[in-house]
Amino acid sequence: MKLITVELDDELYEELLKKAREEGFLTVAEYLNSLILRIIEKEGGEASEEEPRKSSSIERLLGVIERKVHDTVNPFTQKIDDVNRKIASLIERLETLEERLNSLEEKTKSIESIAEETKATKETKKMKKTAMDILKEQKVIFERDIATKIRDRDIFFAKLEREGAIVIEAKNERIAVEPQFWRQLMEKLKDIRTSNDEEMKKHLDPIEFKVVQKLRESALLIFDNTTKIWNLVL
Repeated sequence: MKLITVELDDELYEELLKKAREEGFLTVAEYLNSLILRIIEKEGGEASEEEPRKSSSIERLLGVIERKVHDTVNPFTQKIDDVNRKIASLIERLETLEERLNSLEEKTKSIESIAEETKATKETKKMKKTAMDILKEQKVIFERDIATKIRDRDIFFAKLEREGAIVIEAKNERIAVEPQFWRQLMEKLKDIRTSNDEEMKKHLDPIEFKVVQKLRESALLIFDNTTKIWNLVL
């Protein structure tokens, strides 16, 4: 005995099961088997005319089954196509994102490189500053302020003096003064007619006042109470 397997959707199966039970069959398989036998028996006596009918009946049955199968499968096929399109779109977006990330990474490296070059340039310029450059920025250099930074301070102050700085031998230390700053300080002292610290601070900035105090402490700047004039003793 040969076995034939037919795939049916739920709706067609229920219809066949209903008909099978109406005719007293327990299963659809028994009903289909009986149906096929009836068709064969009915058409068996008229072979020349019945063969096309049998083929037509089977074809109709197969057509119904095929349509049912298509109706069942098509929605799933459509969903699969939709999923494939979404996956393709997602892949395209990921590729675009990857390109942007690569571009951003290159820009970041470029910025870091420029920053490093700028830093190196600044450090180089800083290293190239001469003692006179530093004095021009600070206006005054007290020896005690550089004692821990410069080992040979004699050479340092001698070089400043050669380059035009005014070097003063004050009490316990030397002072290097930028020439223009010194001239301005001397001009201000000509107009100050008092030795009172609070009054002097009104005419001098903090750096100027600090220099004056050091000169007074070293007896290099003396106020004449009679003439009310400051006298420089160098």
